[in-house]
Amino acid sequence: MQRFIPLIVLLVFLWSCQSKTSGDAQAESGSLTFSLTELWRTDSIMKTPESVLYDPARNVLYVANMNRTEEGDDTGFISKLNTDGSVIELHWIDGLNEPRGMGIHGDLLFATDNDRLIVVDLETGELKKMVPVEGAQFLNDLSVSKDGTVYFSDSRGGKVQTYKDGKITDWIPEINGPNGLFDEGDKILVAASGDQELRLVNKETGEYDVVVTGFGIDGIEYTGIDDYYIISEWSGRMHIIGNDTIQKVLDTREQEINSADIGYNMKEKVVYVPTFFDNRVVAYQLKGE
Repeated sequence: MQRFIPLIVLLVFLWSCQSKTSGDAQAESGSLTFSLTELWRTDSIMKTPESVLYDPARNVLYVANMNRTEEGDDTGFISKLNTDGSVIELHWIDGLNEPRGMGIHGDLLFATDNDRLIVVDLETGELKKMVPVEGAQFLNDLSVSKDGTVYFSDSRGGKVQTYKDGKITDWIPEINGPNGLFDEGDKILVAASGDQELRLVNKETGEYDVVVTGFGIDGIEYTGIDDYYIISEWSGRMHIIGNDTIQKVLDTREQEINSADIGYNMKEKVVYVPTFFDNRVVAYQLKGE
């Protein structure tokens, strides 16, 4: 699901998005108009689901359940679902703390788990490693590059770190409330939610451009349509950004339903939304006309 933006397109994308600062801005003429149509929703069987990850190689979904309804550690778990929402195994990986962001490299699933990283063998379902992160306060989203480098955010610790070859490094040591991450090859999209900014960061230099402002972003996915991205906010809003467009496509705040770290099936254009306290996963068909 990762995509490198060509330089010319990227410059247009950055210029156009920076001209928008309001989360309620409307699409301009000539842009695609996007909509979401609900396909299915699970029963309320999840336990504070924070993120959903689509696995294109196996055509399944993984759901990170923080399980905040129960006291103590080791109550969090990861569920495995079919793409129609039916459950393969509710407690596929058990005994976790508060799993949140997830990413895949080869046959390995990486996930943040409050103050540690976990590594799961996708073929066997075996929990291979638990990697403690010294000083971690609230590990959140995660994205894996093509070379296997794991980028992960510590929202309360105010940093973005990397994990590679058994070593954890402070990559961006100071950032205000980092959350959503999305790898883009030699750059990475980083949500500085404390500043309500989405930044495109050069991995080598750390320099960045502000892509869009006005959002406390939780999840980021490339839609596979032109240069449009879909972003989610925990509060219950979702927007499409890019190509001189900011469009609100979902708002469930009045229903008190959250939209945390979304998953996405690019081939079928399906968005998977973990509803957090609503304890469901909801799937939507994305259409652009």
